[in-house]
Amino acid sequence: MKQLLFDFWRNLRSGLRIAFGLPVSLLAFRVTIGQLLLLFGIDVLADLLIDFLRAGPYPLFSTHAIVYEGFLAAVLLLTGAVLGALYRQAHLKLAVPVLVLSSVPALDLLQLILTLPGTHDAVFGVSIQWTGFWVFLAWLAFIYWRSVATALMPGQPWFWGRSIGGAALLLAAVPLAIWAYQPWWESATSETASRDNRYTSPASEKALAAQPQLLADALDALEDERSGTTDLYFVGFAPYAGEDVFRKDMDVARELFNERFDTDGRSILLINSPYTVLDKPLATVSNLRQTLEEIGATIDADDDVVMLYLESHGTRDHRLVVDFPPLELDQLAPEALRGMLDDAGIKWRIIVVSACYSGGFIDALKDEHTLVMTASASDRTSFGCGSESESTYFGDALFQHALRFEDSFAKAFENARERIAAHEHEERPKDPPSNPQIYVGPEMADKLPKLEEALRARRSGNTI
Repeated sequence: MKQLLFDFWRNLRSGLRIAFGLPVSLLAFRVTIGQLLLLFGIDVLADLLIDFLRAGPYPLFSTHAIVYEGFLAAVLLLTGAVLGALYRQAHLKLAVPVLVLSSVPALDLLQLILTLPGTHDAVFGVSIQWTGFWVFLAWLAFIYWRSVATALMPGQPWFWGRSIGGAALLLAAVPLAIWAYQPWWESATSETASRDNRYTSPASEKALAAQPQLLADALDALEDERSGTTDLYFVGFAPYAGEDVFRKDMDVARELFNERFDTDGRSILLINSPYTVLDKPLATVSNLRQTLEEIGATIDADDDVVMLYLESHGTRDHRLVVDFPPLELDQLAPEALRGMLDDAGIKWRIIVVSACYSGGFIDALKDEHTLVMTASASDRTSFGCGSESESTYFGDALFQHALRFEDSFAKAFENARERIAAHEHEERPKDPPSNPQIYVGPEMADKLPKLEEALRARRSGNTI
């Protein structure tokens, strides 16, 4: 054990020389299977610490990162094996991973610095974290090149080409690693957590026992439709548990619609949050389907309108992320959502999707009786999520401002879009704008003024 630790310390010192461009040779390293495993274990521990600090004051542990760490290890081992075969230097299959892992603690230190308070700020209009990200990538490329160059046998032909080629092979996996990134800890801030510093796991016996009754009670509490009245029903769906901003946006939207759009008694929230597991039904695809079926059986399908507000992270292939570790939950595709609404017999629909790439939901959801509003175009990200955020840009603009004063849904959307554009220009001038989208079916375009007038008449004399 003493020799193992001595060799480990020697590798770390030599790795720092690689990272900072100081002279070092392969003989300075101890290249063994034991050192490879120890260095990889230390790298995982460093990632655990960095992700924990990034997650904020109320971190949620996620086992999804195991796959990500395994991917990184596989890339290193595979690259070493490929280089060993290509260059006919068998020692590279172990030397390259050991040298790289000996050098990355310097990068871990940079990442720790970027988690410090104040690194979200901008200096001379440039984001510190954004600059740090590009410094990290440049430094990583340098470390890859020096690791391969140091591992190569001296005096071999094409030394520069071989070292650069090896570094390029390692770097080729970086975009995929960024895409596949899964943190060990995810953020979940809330007022409840600040009071008792505890949360309830959705997989706990207490939660599993409570959830079926919570959904049943919420559905039973929905009031029947009123004959001769165009009723509006509100369904909120916030399926990403890792960031409390989605729950906050849902609470604001439901309160607004209950008070200003006459949905009190006809609104329901499905939330994934460790702090509402014992209070509200979970935002799962199955629960959403059951909720829509119940509402479809309750309403006057020819007259009543259902407002569906969905907010989460979105993927490039236009799926809404449904995530609440350790539960294994189905993701929500726009085609599946369309099928649920059709099967439930819900004819008149106002659908709001707040997520990155949410414009990709429009084609699947649009018909002549539907209004669809999205936080972004199909190829754009939206902004404002995060563990410290009080509201997303779209949620703030539409529900905390535009619809608080405007009766027309279409006009409120245009007001919100202008507010978002101004916000993005001020806060994120270098990012492509989110470009929120709207679709209004021709039949819905005729119905909306009548619905808005009816809501205005019932609200006459009341303010919020």
